[in-house]
Amino acid sequence: MKKAMQWKAALAGACLMICSCAALAQQDGPPGPPQDGPPPGDSRPADRGPNADRELKTLTRLLSLTTDQQTGVKALLEQQVAQIKALRNQARSETSTASNTDPRQERMEQVDRIREETNTKITALLDESQKKTFVDWEQKRKAEMEKRRSEREDSPPPPPPGGPDSQ
Repeated sequence: MKKAMQWKAALAGACLMICSCAALAQQDGPPGPPQDGPPPGDSRPADRGPNADRELKTLTRLLSLTTDQQTGVKALLEQQVAQIKALRNQARSETSTASNTDPRQERMEQVDRIREETNTKITALLDESQKKTFVDWEQKRKAEMEKRRSEREDSPPPPPPGGPDSQ
């Protein structure tokens, strides 16, 4: 009889411990992405594509922009973002082009022209030391973009869905 009571007490204690662990686990909730950015190991920005506010913050930090310069640069960056988005929307709505060039390549060249125009206008707002820093930063940025583009072009296409590995 005494062993049966001990057994019941041990079983009740184990149940209580399991329920307590489950309750504590539920209090914290499921792990989610960090509130301040993408998950660890994800180097891509959460919001892909041009972003005027993000670029303004970078340029303000890099160039120590004055308040007046920030206002001018922000207007130029917002105009750039609007032009690039319009270009992308136009590309989505067009099914074919009349030219013999690759539509994607043509669009990338147009985006590059828009960026160059914006950079020329931004440069006009900067003092001499800021201009040098901005030009150096842009050169590094272009080199990184070209590297990513060439890596994309060199990488093999992904396997088609439903291939032999999907079974």
